Amino acid sequence: MDSGWLEILKASAWQLLGLSVALSVFWLLLRAEILPPSGSPFVVYGLPLAILTTAGLGLASLFEQVTKWAMAALKKRREAREHDQRIAEHQRKFVEHIPFMTKNELAIYGYLLTNSRKSFTAEMDGGHAASLYKRRFIQTDAQNGHSYGLYEFPFSVPDHIWTVLEEKRDQFPSEFQDQKLPWFRRRF
Repeated sequence: MDSGWLEILKASAWQLLGLSVALSVFWLLLRAEILPPSGSPFVVYGLPLAILTTAGLGLASLFEQVTKWAMAALKKRREAREHDQRIAEHQRKFVEHIPFMTKNELAIYGYLLTNSRKSFTAEMDGGHAASLYKRRFIQTDAQNGHSYGLYEFPFSVPDHIWTVLEEKRDQFPSEFQDQKLPWFRRRF
């Protein structure tokens, strides 16, 4: 017997289920005697076996695809939940750190809030914002392939920290005695 019929195992779930439905219709037409009856053992025993085999393979393949989709959806949902938890934890750490911020750090956030600015340019090491950068309360916006001056390195406040800043606006200064930018050290 030729093993070419095993090529059916490479068919997709929908092809196998379609073949199973077509064979079932053919079998029902034979049983209802709409088509002339056949006493061949291939028809009597082989046709129901082919229906069950193709339906089983099709359902197994379909079940595998549904399982993959479900696992991918669950993984995406879990990753989103973990991301939200990391953001909430980072916000909590920021709120806990506010009482321990230096005068310059408070002034940086106060200046940004007062002027409605989420980004600024500072010295390459962050200037007075270096410790905030280390804690990821401020992030760099520098991109590879671009050149920046010693005093023109881009920084910004992450969106989730900005949300907390706006809620806690009263804890940051809103008036400044001198007009210099609070993040510059002016060492050079």
